[in-house]
Amino acid sequence: MRWLEDYLALSATQNFSRAAEARNLTQPAFSRRIRNLELWLGTTLVDRSTYPVRLTAEGVSFRAVAEEVAQILHRARDEAKGRTRPRRAMISFAALHTIALSFFPEWFRDIEQGLGPVRARLAADNLHDCVQALVSGSCDFLICYAHPAGPLQLDAERYPSLLLSTERLLPVSAPLPDGRPRFDLNAPGDAVRTLAYAPDTFLGKMVDLVLARNDAAGRLDICYENSMADALKAMAQEGQGVAFIPESSVRRSLEAGTLVPAGGDGWTLKMEVRLYRSADHGRRESRRLWDYVAGLQAKAA
Repeated sequence: MRWLEDYLALSATQNFSRAAEARNLTQPAFSRRIRNLELWLGTTLVDRSTYPVRLTAEGVSFRAVAEEVAQILHRARDEAKGRTRPRRAMISFAALHTIALSFFPEWFRDIEQGLGPVRARLAADNLHDCVQALVSGSCDFLICYAHPAGPLQLDAERYPSLLLSTERLLPVSAPLPDGRPRFDLNAPGDAVRTLAYAPDTFLGKMVDLVLARNDAAGRLDICYENSMADALKAMAQEGQGVAFIPESSVRRSLEAGTLVPAGGDGWTLKMEVRLYRSADHGRRESRRLWDYVAGLQAKAA
């Protein structure tokens, strides 16, 4: 199953390094697993003489088999866990935890205002599992942050996407009595007490881009680490340090004054929120939602 999931990740990105990153593997280890799959099949799946890499004719043919097998196994697992129900079809979404909590509820409300009632299922997970759900066909849509330098670079022909919104990643801190941030990235002096994401998370990689841009990695004193933006936000509100949080997650806290910006525009990063689907899959219900969102995007252009 790991080999199949590796291969599906490679076919989705057409890039060994990005696929390895999405699978939380080193590139040499990832390449060995693709080689092992090819040896087991007795054929070459990937043309490594081109950049980006391309699937061979055998690779294209096997991709359909890998997707079907992965779907069957994921469906069997869901049935074993009691996740599937013999009811009317639902549109299934996979999304990062932060998006599921801060973006999805309002966005879905607006969708229903235009389309009417929609039966939906949302699975909140990390980037790796969300992408795997999309490439294996176990969800209809993936909603994820996107950035040109980010780890998620899906093949646009295989996995088209629509822009849903833009989002700022910004540093926040609990305030002092006079309203200034308790921890200020612009203040000179000692290292700033910092609440960080786990290194293998999408938002953690986005924070690394901000720090590299400001040549600031050495100025941070990382005192707490967590993969969840809402967990870091809670610690920041308790005065434990500065945290980089998507703006939609802290908008109400900023309005209430329980958090304040902890740096200027140079410490922020603009990201996109995108809706992805597989070009090879699409039930009537999901196509209807996709066409509606595409129409909204065309009107806004």
